Amino acid sequence: MQIFATFDYSTLLEVAITELEAHGISSIYAVPLDLRKEEPRLLDSMHRADGLSFIDKGMVLAFMFATIGASKGFVWTWGPVIWGLIGAGTGFALGVAINGLLYLRKRRKKRTAILKGKRGEVILVVTCDEDKAKIAADILWDHKALGLAKTK
Repeated sequence: MQIFATFDYSTLLEVAITELEAHGISSIYAVPLDLRKEEPRLLDSMHRADGLSFIDKGMVLAFMFATIGASKGFVWTWGPVIWGLIGAGTGFALGVAINGLLYLRKRRKKRTAILKGKRGEVILVVTCDEDKAKIAADILWDHKALGLAKTK
């Protein structure tokens, strides 16, 4: 039986491996994962989307500002249509700017976390008999495994 587990690279992983070896499980294989070195693309293609949108807040603010501009345009000199368009453009630009600033702030936090020494994850493959599988799974969960899968 094989047990696959993912861990953050830490001393708990080393302790888990040592404890597995103490219980007589010697077929252990650890594979460290590399961290992403390049930034993901800012703009998505039609077939690859990551769920990041820059225009969602812009559309909401464009609607709100256009409504306010059109209603106030009945009193102001240029009329409701022009003030509605001005409000829509202003709201859209403001929303995109807010999303851009939030994106830059989030990216800076991620970059500083990587520079502070954040390490990647490790995949641990344990091969053992079925009677020791429950013990191995309990040891891995006790040492803060992020996920676990068993195969026969």
